[in-house]
Amino acid sequence: MQEEFLRNAIQYIISLKFSVKCRAKEMVLDRFNRPLTGIRISITQRCNLNCIYCHHEGERGKIQQEMSVDEIIKILKLSTKFGIYKVKYTGGEPLLREDLPEIIKKSKEISAIKEVSIVSNGILLEKFAKKLCEAKLDRINVSLDTLNPNKYAQITNHDGTLIEQVKKGILCALDCGITPLKLNMVLLKGINEAEVTDLITFATEHNLILQLIELVPAHNFHFFKKYHVNLDKIEEYLKTKAENIKIRDDQNRIKYYLINGAEVELVKPFHNSRFCANCHRIRITSNGMIKPCLMRNDNLVDLITPLRNGASDEVLSQIFQKAIDLREPFCK
Repeated sequence: MQEEFLRNAIQYIISLKFSVKCRAKEMVLDRFNRPLTGIRISITQRCNLNCIYCHHEGERGKIQQEMSVDEIIKILKLSTKFGIYKVKYTGGEPLLREDLPEIIKKSKEISAIKEVSIVSNGILLEKFAKKLCEAKLDRINVSLDTLNPNKYAQITNHDGTLIEQVKKGILCALDCGITPLKLNMVLLKGINEAEVTDLITFATEHNLILQLIELVPAHNFHFFKKYHVNLDKIEEYLKTKAENIKIRDDQNRIKYYLINGAEVELVKPFHNSRFCANCHRIRITSNGMIKPCLMRNDNLVDLITPLRNGASDEVLSQIFQKAIDLREPFCK
């Protein structure tokens, strides 16, 4: 009863905080009273790895034409009219686009955008770190599910020695001053679930934040059943090692500050109504469709076609609002 009371109290405080933000920034609420703060834009489906768990940002099929820099920036500017102030560029592997630094630079020039970040597998990070720093990138999430070369090869379907290239990229980004830098670790049963403490140690040594991510049944439920790891036991372990625990506004994520200085964040989306109730992001696919939810493909809204056909800002805003109206929690 006490735990449930605390949860409800925390939820109430979070809702009050967002209510204040909404009034201050004139954010737009969806039908479930969720404001938008962030947009996640996939800029390519190309990738130099082939990870077994990849959900391709919820996209299906091959993309024939990627969005141009100008189209991406146009969409980002449009999103700020609805209270969005954070953007994360994803893929595929976004660093396969040579113009990514230009995209970041132009994103930072939009006054309403306060944070620009990317998700990368880190293989090309050493090559691009300096350019990303010069473009004033705020944050990077690097996917690193294991420190074991054999397991890395099993997960990525590529050479396990690429781990060393990823490590070099991480160090280069840190040297440039891109912090905080997060490690994304997707837990996979029978593969890397026993490596959590190893990744915590690695993250602590390099002043990184470790993000433990629960596998979701994106398009292959058989794969999900085979490899899904329930994070409850890991969460109990972290509680015993934590000196402080915070709940983030973003998707009700729990962050553990461990006694040894490590920072570990849990991403538990599966059958988690609190996670969905606190989702404040919308997505753009690599072919310019607005995607209200990662887990659904039956409510996509075409934005790129009218944009390319010269639709007015008013019409594009109406289209964006339509997508917001289609947002609803996947888990209720």
